[in-house]
Amino acid sequence: MSRSRERNGDGVFARSVAILVVLLAMAGLGACAMDPGSYETGGDAGIDVTLVPVSVIGGAGAVGLDAAGSSTQIGFAAAVAARAGRVFVVDSMAQALVQVDVFGGEARTVLELRDAGTSGLYVTQDLIIYVVDRQSRSVLEIGDTGWERQRYADARLMPAPVDVTEINWGSSIVIADELSKRLILFDGLSNPTGMMNSTLSPVISVASIGAIAGNNGSVFVLDTASREATQLDLQGRPVATYGEDALLAPVAIAADACGRVFIADGHAEGLFVSSYEYQGTNARAALPGNIAATVTDLWIDHSELYVAAGPLGVHVFSIQPGCTGR
Repeated sequence: MSRSRERNGDGVFARSVAILVVLLAMAGLGACAMDPGSYETGGDAGIDVTLVPVSVIGGAGAVGLDAAGSSTQIGFAAAVAARAGRVFVVDSMAQALVQVDVFGGEARTVLELRDAGTSGLYVTQDLIIYVVDRQSRSVLEIGDTGWERQRYADARLMPAPVDVTEINWGSSIVIADELSKRLILFDGLSNPTGMMNSTLSPVISVASIGAIAGNNGSVFVLDTASREATQLDLQGRPVATYGEDALLAPVAIAADACGRVFIADGHAEGLFVSSYEYQGTNARAALPGNIAATVTDLWIDHSELYVAAGPLGVHVFSIQPGCTGR
């Protein structure tokens, strides 16, 4: 099917839109103890995870050299995404999106950001970058060289976008809006009038949306006000909830291809970890003590966990056992 695009009043291209309405269910998970020396989870053996430190990007030192040989630093890592050795970091202090080649030791500014509060970031396998621009109330689609491909915008449906992710193996992106408390699906395969969940009644939205994550079968919504996360299927129907009565102050969420969910909530015992198969278990994955309270974002690339930790840079961990996808 062909895609429909039109220019809105601000001169921004907007694709056809379908709305995912979030209907939350409730389920509880608790906290537990850990082995601080190995960064392992405590709790049910079925969800045990060990986080093995790999590297630190930024923080106290330079992350690499640019084409002119000048060193690049990250002042405050507000968001992170990574693909095959390329790490993308939103540096809110420099108001820039920085790309770091961990193998080549190179770093460069991909894009200067107009909004110092930007935290929504997603990078596809093809290195197409999606970054939230709150100032223009849109999500920018950017090539890895920094040129703007297009913008996703709809002032009525998404007046305050906060995060973005990808589903359906790259055919669609989902944008979370903080003000309307909706998830908006920009579906490359839908017709201009296609609307998901149009039969849901009554329409119930989340209390607040702090962040979202996705895999090919689900979207995970972090409700910061209710302090829980909800897993939705691709029709917007609730599948499971995680973290009720167990999360402290949730700020970031990530999910791997095996369905494991990682939530950062500032807890001294580290990340909350669960999965659909092990709902109700008590699991925490320890982090080094100096970064547990500074986490701003999480990203998983295959079996590597990237933890953006504000002024402490980006900490990279190997997740054991790993996940190669399904």
